[in-house]
This record gives sequence, C-alpha cells and structure tokens, in this order.
Amino acid sequence: MGPGENKMKNKMKNKMLVVYNTCGLRRDNTEWYIECINSILNQKFDGFRVVISSCLNSPQCIKQLMETFGKTISYSLHSQKNTVNITFNKAVKDSVKEFGEFETYLYVDSGCSFEEQDLFLEKLYQTYKSGDYGMVASQSDTDEALQVLDDKFVYQTTEIQIKNKDYIIPIGKAINVHVNMYSNKIYQKYGALCPDVFAAFCSESVFNFVCASVETKWVIMKDYQVHHRPSIDGASAGFSHNSKKFGNHWNNLLFERDAMEFINDKGAFEIGLGYEECNNIMNHNPEAYDGSGKAKHPKKLSEKVNQYFYLKPEELNYDNLESVFIR
Repeated sequence: MGPGENKMKNKMKNKMLVVYNTCGLRRDNTEWYIECINSILNQKFDGFRVVISSCLNSPQCIKQLMETFGKTISYSLHSQKNTVNITFNKAVKDSVKEFGEFETYLYVDSGCSFEEQDLFLEKLYQTYKSGDYGMVASQSDTDEALQVLDDKFVYQTTEIQIKNKDYIIPIGKAINVHVNMYSNKIYQKYGALCPDVFAAFCSESVFNFVCASVETKWVIMKDYQVHHRPSIDGASAGFSHNSKKFGNHWNNLLFERDAMEFINDKGAFEIGLGYEECNNIMNHNPEAYDGSGKAKHPKKLSEKVNQYFYLKPEELNYDNLESVFIR
C-alpha cells in the first residue's frame, strides 16, 4: 500500500478523537473515570479513538487506568499544572502527531457518562454532518444553562429540553458545555481547538465567534442528554476564578493579558467580535452578520479571534509542556 493510500485509509478511520479530561489536583475519582471511559468504548460507532487527558492524577490512578484499559485507549499525561483548555489542546496536538488529523474532536468532561446510550457518538457525528457546523454541543442533566437561550428552558433538568430539531445557538449566546465536538476546520485554522487564554471562566462565551470565523455555526444536538456529575474533579481546579489584579471573573486571563484590549478595540467590534455577553461585557455588532448569522468578514474576524483568544507561541509553546503521550 502506497503513502497516498495509507493517508486516505487513516482519513477514513479518523472520524472522531474522543478526549476524556481528568484532573487530580484535588482528588482522584478513578472508579468513576473507569465507568465513564467504558461508556465511551461501548459506543456503536466506527472510526473513533479515545485518549484520556490526565492532569496531575496520582501514579496509583494512572496505574489502575492502564491496567483496566491497556492499549484500547491512549494516555496524555500532564505533569505540570495547566488549565483544562491547555491540557485538552495538548492531548489533541499529540494525538494528531501520532495518528494524523481527525474529522472531529470531542471534549468530554470527567463528570460525564454516556451510560447505556450506545449511539451517542453516532448521533453527535450525524448532527455534525447534517449542517455547516464548527461545534456540536450535547445537552446535559446538570449545569446546562439553556435558559440563557430562551425563557422556555430551565437551568438544569433530567428532562431533555431540546427535542425533534437541533438548536443553532445564536451569535452572542452561549451555554455551559461538558461534551462538545469541534470540527477539524478549527484545528486547521488555529493549530488548537479550545481558546486557551482563559484562567477559569468565559471560554464558552467566545465559541460562537470561533465558529463564525471559520464560516460555521455552533449547534446543540436534539433528543440526547449526557449524564453529568458537576465539578467532580473541582471546577477549574488550581486556578483562581477571579483575577487578583482586576477583581472579577471576566478579566481573568493568562500571561497578564488584559480583556480591556479587545473590549476597547473598535475594529474588533466592527467585524463582529463579542465576549461574555450574558453579563453585557462586550456585545457584538449585529451588523457584522447576515440574516442567517453568518459573519460578513470571516477572515478579519479570524484574525481578531486568533489575536485575542489563542495564546502566542512565545507565551505558551505546547511542545515544551511537561507531558508524556502513550499510544
């Protein structure tokens, strides 16, 4: 088989990378991790690979995971404290180096289990393929925050709230995501998936602008809901939820960045950038989008997204992070 055929074969196999994200800074939840990973491995879906992204879990935890799963999954083991955005991105980057690019990448919070829903990945993938989507979010039974989209929704419930039709999240709106799929278009544009400037909160508030910058939309999958145990490893463990310098949650960025730089950037506003709109921090310019929510200036928007929401190599070189990848 020639190199071109190998490349095509890998492309056909690499439909989805599933990254299960854990953190042992406060505690290990090893038995729960095993239950959740099993719920992923039990999926009836071809073309996915599982990697656990572990930030500072104990050697005993890692040993038990490896004894349980062996080579059926991969391991991205981070030995220094970093945000979940960064460790997730690092796990993806190392997986791509090892296996090639994937069509989609699925972030899974450590508190999430698909339980007996063995078609969950298949349905997520079908949703992704059904439209021009850059991200696909799953509904969850806790800490969902759908009420920010419409008054008919409630903050959390075990009842599935979005049924029969997928829900495109309007520009300027956001929800809390615990299972979220990213398109490879985002990886190809930015060399990373999750915006990584945030020390703790506000990441989701810019997801729609990331999607718009690659001419896609952010959608919530209908009819399915993931079981989510909130803050099982601790919410944003290891990082303050409020900036010591600015005294709030929304100007709490890494490497001494100041959110006021993009909030006061008139050019960024003109081409459609927004931030933390649920708290009226930086409301986007609706004139920068057409009636369907498509960005009128995606190239300029992508330049601002890259400038303000993704770290520069001189701030963070992913290749220099202390981690080990085990295939």
